[in-house]
Amino acid sequence: MLDAAFLARLEKLALTSRRRVGGQRTGPHRSIRRGQSLEFADHREYVPGDDIRHLDWHLIGRLDKLFVKLFEAREDRTVRVLLDRSASMSGAKWEAGRKAAAAVAYASLCGLDRVQLFTLDQGLSAEGRPLRGRSGIHRIFKFLQKAESQGGTDLERAVRALPPARAGAITVLITDLWNRGGYEAPLARLSHGGGEVHLLHVVDPRELSANSLQGDLTLVDSETAEELTITIDKPTREKYRSAVGDWFGGIDTLVKRRGLGYAQLNASEDVEDELISWLRQADSTIRRVGR
Repeated sequence: MLDAAFLARLEKLALTSRRRVGGQRTGPHRSIRRGQSLEFADHREYVPGDDIRHLDWHLIGRLDKLFVKLFEAREDRTVRVLLDRSASMSGAKWEAGRKAAAAVAYASLCGLDRVQLFTLDQGLSAEGRPLRGRSGIHRIFKFLQKAESQGGTDLERAVRALPPARAGAITVLITDLWNRGGYEAPLARLSHGGGEVHLLHVVDPRELSANSLQGDLTLVDSETAEELTITIDKPTREKYRSAVGDWFGGIDTLVKRRGLGYAQLNASEDVEDELISWLRQADSTIRRVGR
């Protein structure tokens, strides 16, 4: 699914969380809990039973009181990958989405994070238990190679079923955002679910233009099989182009207001360079607006 050269590039990258984590095991990230490490956190007055090795002699000399140093423990972080597997993600979008999910998972596992893959359509499914260590990518590869896009989309129902995020967790949603109920409510819920949220928007340019369509046509919804008979002419194409612009404008406004990381993946091109660029910039694209 991912060639050796791309895997080597991914090993050097990982998503970076601005928030201190509240993980379960020792890892490379700053924790909200206090412990022993090289990262100084604070002082507090000495109480009987404290380790005298942590006494701050410089502060004691100035204040004539006993103070101990507090340090931040370093713990692991959870990265949750949500992959839209509905029928609208078929074809090139599905290949791009699967590669994105595998790439995010591998980069995170190399960073010693715990990774859990979820798939969503009309609901949410967890693909096994959270994984830790780069060897866990084999299970993810095996699942993604067999998985297919099918069924309808209910983003809001899927997001409601997602367990609350731990402090410092990162959630990566990979989807085309085609959802009969709209994207506003699901993304708003994700933004309030804890941790940081990134949206990888999978786009097929062929869906964004009606230039290749002409005359009387019957359009079939890929997820519901509903049919729409329509005449495609120049005014219709112009209305479609305007609607597409409004749709992307609404997405841009929402992700900025909710402080979500956002990137587009062009399904008609090789997404490897796009994914590498996004992973490098992911932390800086998080905007803390409207929280």
